[in-house]
Amino acid sequence: MSASAELTQSIFDLTSAAGAQFFAMLLGAFLASLGGFSVAWVLDRMERKRQERSIALVCLDLLTSLGVLTKLAEGARGRGDPYGPLTVRLVRSCLRDLEVYERNRERVADISDPVLRAEIYECMARLLMCIEGILNETDIIAATTETIEAARDRGDAAKAEALENRCQQRAARRDASFDFMVETAHQFGAPLSAKLRVVAKSEAQNLSRIVDTGAPSPAPIPPAT
Repeated sequence: MSASAELTQSIFDLTSAAGAQFFAMLLGAFLASLGGFSVAWVLDRMERKRQERSIALVCLDLLTSLGVLTKLAEGARGRGDPYGPLTVRLVRSCLRDLEVYERNRERVADISDPVLRAEIYECMARLLMCIEGILNETDIIAATTETIEAARDRGDAAKAEALENRCQQRAARRDASFDFMVETAHQFGAPLSAKLRVVAKSEAQNLSRIVDTGAPSPAPIPPAT
């Protein structure tokens, strides 16, 4: 073999070896990038699922609590003064639960199912509208009742009668709001809770059953010595 042929063969071998090494480097870089992307994708998906489950648990707990409170309020309304202090306190407790929802409302966007998100928004909006209606009408009725008594003391029977008619109308609206609140909590909240349990991977909660059957009374607190 001539010197030129040997030189050509040496250059070809060197080029082939360098090309193979360069291809191996490219392949290694591609696989490393692919591996990094896959790990990042998996971690991001896990974080999204964790956030989704977290807000689903929050909404599920709130719906369960609202279901219990509305059931207690419904029972309190059926005994004694329909809208006495106990009933009003229970309704205000429902409002405090909804304030927790309002503070976490933007996190509902972490739930991937748009239909489920819409149902959560609708259920909570209905409950908020009803509860605010009950409390507002109760405050106005109480203030109007005082005005009626003052009018009667002054002997203004016509004004007292007109205010009584307004009170009756407001009382009817308050009853309608209360009934709608109970209906929403029990009929709308139950299927929504079932869907949230699937997302949250949570077992069915038995708080309502405990309330129905009656929880054992706590032990008396011993007197201070």
